[in-house]
Amino acid sequence: MSDCCLCDLKGAFLRVTLCSHCGTLMLVHKDHKAEFSDKEKQLIRLMFPRGRIRWRQRKIHDHAHCHVYLREGA
Repeated sequence: MSDCCLCDLKGAFLRVTLCSHCGTLMLVHKDHKAEFSDKEKQLIRLMFPRGRIRWRQRKIHDHAHCHVYLREGA
C-alpha cells in the first residue's frame, strides 16, 4: 500500500473510478506521473468518442487523471 490513494486503485494502465469531489467518472493513470502521454490521450479519446473529456487537473496536479462527462445516449 502506497501513500497515494490513486496509486492503490486496481486496473491496467488506467483505473476507472468516481471523483471523490464531484462524483464524475474519472480515469486515473496507474503510475504516479503528472501527465498522460499523447498516445495515452488518443487511446482515452477512442474509448469515449462521444464523451467530453476534461484534461485539466484542478485539485490533484501530480497524478495524471481526467474527468469524462458522458453525453445522453453515449
